[in-house]
Amino acid sequence: MYDALLPIAQDLNTLDATLSAPDGAQRVARIAAAFDETARRISTATQSAADERERLELQKLYRGMIAARRIVLTLHERHSARHNAV
Repeated sequence: MYDALLPIAQDLNTLDATLSAPDGAQRVARIAAAFDETARRISTATQSAADERERLELQKLYRGMIAARRIVLTLHERHSARHNAV
């Protein structure tokens, strides 16, 4: 379910460097796509949850993936705006 996050783990671990990299926009796009794909997989798993508790836990994970995507995109926008203003 989380396989899509493995290729972007290094970029997440060094997010500051990722945002500053010449290919930062492409790397951020890959990060956002990985969070989207992981959220999609979690959503699919939620539909076949064994019980209410599992469904609620999967919903929390889904919201976490969406929030993480939003945070990375917001940081990218702020970083770009700050460097374009200089």
